[in-house]
Order: sequence, then C-alpha cells, then structure tokens
Amino acid sequence: MKTAAVLAFSASLFAQGAYSWGAMGHATVAYIASNYMNGAAKTFVSHILDGATPASVASWADTYRYTAAGRFSAGFHYIDAHDTVPHSCNIDLERDCGAEGCVVYAIANYTERVQMTNLTAIERTDALKFIIHFLGDITQPLHTENLDVGGNDITVQWGEGSKSKTNLHAIWDRQIPETLAGGSTDAVAEKFAKAIVKDIESGIYKDQKDSWVSCDSITKGAACPKVWAADANSFVCTVVLPNGVDAVQGTDLSTEYYEKAAPIARQQLAKGGYRLGMWLNSIAAAVNSR
Repeated sequence: MKTAAVLAFSASLFAQGAYSWGAMGHATVAYIASNYMNGAAKTFVSHILDGATPASVASWADTYRYTAAGRFSAGFHYIDAHDTVPHSCNIDLERDCGAEGCVVYAIANYTERVQMTNLTAIERTDALKFIIHFLGDITQPLHTENLDVGGNDITVQWGEGSKSKTNLHAIWDRQIPETLAGGSTDAVAEKFAKAIVKDIESGIYKDQKDSWVSCDSITKGAACPKVWAADANSFVCTVVLPNGVDAVQGTDLSTEYYEKAAPIARQQLAKGGYRLGMWLNSIAAAVNSR
C-alpha cells in the first residue's frame, strides 16, 4: 500500500507542468528548429522519426507521460528549483534534480541514447521525440521552479467572469503564447514560427541568437541544459513573480501582466527553437562522423 507521502509525491509529479507550452507552443519550437536544421540533420531526423516531422511529434511526450508505459518520464519535464522567489532565482542540480530525474539530465540522457546504434529503432525514436519536447520545456520559466508546484497551485484569472479561473502555470503554458500567436492550431504555430524566424534572422533577436547557443556542446552531458534551465529560471524572479505570489493570486493576468510577460514568452519560444535546431545539427554530425 502506498504511504501518504508517496501519494503526495505522485500527485505533485503529475501536476507539475501539466501542459508545458501547450501543443501550439511545442509545435512552434519545432517549426523554428526545422528552419535551422542543416541537410544532415533533416536526413537524420526523418530517418529516426520514420518520415514524421519534428512539429508532428513535439507534444508526444506530454501524452506519453500519462500512459502506464510512460509514467516514469513525468519528472523529466521540469526541474524543481528550491530557490527563494522573488528574492533569488537559481538552479542547483544537486538540490533541485530529485531521485526521479529532471529535464536537465533527461536532455543529456536522451541526447546520448539517440546516437546509440545498439538500441532498437523504437528506443531511438522515443529518445528523439523526448529531445524535441524537452528543449521546449526547459525554456518555460515555470518548468524550472518548485514554488507552489511550478505555479500550478497559484490560482489566477484570465479575463473576467466565473469561468476565468485558472493557475499561473497554465497561463504561461497556453494563454500567453496562444494569445500572442492568435490561436492554438498547428497552422497558427507554423505561421507564428515564421514570424519568430524572421526576427531571429533580421529583427529583434538578430543580435541575441549567438548568446542563446553559447553553450552548444552535446558532449558535455548536463552542462548546456543546466545553462538553459538557469536562464529560464531567472525570469521567475524578474517577470513571472517579480513581486511574489500575493501580487498575482486571484488576479486577472490578461491585461498588464500579459503585456510584460508576452515578450519574454515569445523570446523563450525563439530560444527553444533555435537551440533545438543547432542541437539536432550537432547530433547528426556526431552520428555521421562515426
């Protein structure tokens, strides 16, 4: 029989990051990445995914985690920073990555596994699908925070009316990016991604993009994913909860809060897509050099 402590842990595990950018957000990350994959990466990805596109499998991990077979992966979608929001935000792997694992080590693990030719085709396919998803997850600030189960236990509103009640994590997963993009469909994600790519190439992100991949070595294990997690976590103190929980609890976040948060959410999606494209290029190069 499960103890109360185990049951509580299990509930927390599945509550944390219930959506993780939402399907539209993850598809956006994948579409951006596809613009930055070179020929070798496109061939490698198509082979491993048996012809499927990164965007088409971008949310697979969110569905898989709720199956009996995928239950083990629930904790891989986030890292629980036990910091002191809003006074100090930081990532400490020894402190924050629990026994069940976390997104930082999951990226490192599946990056290694997708290159292993002694694994089955299914195992390598799953590894790649995890990578595509987790490089999106790790850019969502509340996927790098422990406070109130990554914001899932912070009740807020999105618009007026009795049906507007939701939680802070869901706001960042869905309402903010979907409002930015103008919808939640795959077609919306593709159009949104094109606009972001334009800004990466010649717009507001042009001078930032190199810093997004300043750590880009797939041979350093968890080193680069930790850098990305710390980057996302910093926004918990500066943008997500700059004035603490009480400042947002029970309030409508669809107006002034959205105006401040939206540019950061868009930037984080851009980072996830750009990093994913470069990461897949490096994986394909490593496999082809053997």
